[in-house]
Amino acid sequence: MQNTCLESRLFNDFFVSLTVVKHQNLYVMKSTKTAVKKETAKIEIAPQVNSAEVKLSASKIDEILNPTADARIKKLETFNRLAEKKQKIDRKLDDLTNFNASNDGTLSKMEFTANNGYHFTISNPVTISQLLGFVETELSQLKEETGNQIINFQI
Repeated sequence: MQNTCLESRLFNDFFVSLTVVKHQNLYVMKSTKTAVKKETAKIEIAPQVNSAEVKLSASKIDEILNPTADARIKKLETFNRLAEKKQKIDRKLDDLTNFNASNDGTLSKMEFTANNGYHFTISNPVTISQLLGFVETELSQLKEETGNQIINFQI
């Protein structure tokens, strides 16, 4: 029995407690008096919302919870586009992985062609390696982002 509180009471804006304390093999009764903090209650008034905003919010919630057939079809089309996007990114990343595996780096070249027929060629192996590394990083990030979008998508 180290410190045992026997009684605590609120008395004239003070909190009084009676405690038994062991001090050098003797039990001593100790009383403490603590002032009670007076706080005023804060009342927050919510901003007034007009009925048009309430109806608009209610209709949006209703659309989410009870979608129509047309809304579900539109969401399905969006989901299918996301799936196609993911498949295309996966194919490109696989193609790049296969290219990197088969590339010896000695006779490589990259060609860029514009719509107007102009083309630009790079044959420096270091530059090509850096560009391919950048493209691989970007495709990996796109793959992860698209995968997360598909996982989090709600029809």
